Amino acid sequence: MQRRFFLPSLIVPLFASLAFAVFAGQATAAQSDWSEGERSRLRLIASPVDGEVMAGIEIELEPGWHTYWRSPGDVGIPPRFDFSGSENLRSAKVLYPAPERYDDGTSISAVYFDRAALPVLVTADDPTKPVVLKLSAFYGVCKDVCIPADGAATLTIDPQPQDDPRSRIALKEAVAELPQQGPAAGLAIESPQRDGSDVTIPVAAERAPEQAPALFAEAPDGAYLPVPELGTHEGGSFVYRLRFSSPQEAKALSGKELRFTLVSGGEAIEQSMKLP
Repeated sequence: MQRRFFLPSLIVPLFASLAFAVFAGQATAAQSDWSEGERSRLRLIASPVDGEVMAGIEIELEPGWHTYWRSPGDVGIPPRFDFSGSENLRSAKVLYPAPERYDDGTSISAVYFDRAALPVLVTADDPTKPVVLKLSAFYGVCKDVCIPADGAATLTIDPQPQDDPRSRIALKEAVAELPQQGPAAGLAIESPQRDGSDVTIPVAAERAPEQAPALFAEAPDGAYLPVPELGTHEGGSFVYRLRFSSPQEAKALSGKELRFTLVSGGEAIEQSMKLP
């Protein structure tokens, strides 16, 4: 079943930056060639989406295989996307649709199954020239075993490219699956609370109280955090527990801002909060 998520408010100003990378010129292909990897393949795509030019990284996996979100969880390989070889590129920001929570019986991860499309917000150095987007990618794929994969793709992005329905639909669906910034109606993450060496995080998920939501936590500077465990719940109120391996580990993050992503009932939100 395909999920639908709110368009986050931060997308509007980020999309606006793309206007500076849109200029008159000859349209080019909307898709790069596929780059074959282990149990997967990867390419770049681009198309107008709601009046703005967007790029994206499209990853297809063999049936039953998955790849990892920006913070993989207990196990997995975080993806790395390098655009340093690009031409006329000021910045390229990769955005991540909300992941799925995957429990293999021994560990819990944040993943995408079968296919992932990641929007990329591109800004040109010189808005009068095309951007030659060159991607070098390293990511993990997993089923019964986990394997590192890599790929490379190049796509020239001109202004007002011809509409490519397949790329446009893939990008529009990916944008719709980005978490909303801050609480939504019936969906919220409350302030973390200290409980010994652990931290508890109350959440409200009133739209789909019959199914526990998935909560993901990320620490600054890429520090490892486990996937929060579901504790007590009643109706649409749930309490998650972030378990640290030692009091020292918990103390090291005290006062630092963590980013939480909550996925429930086809919606997702993202909130940043300081640990007590």
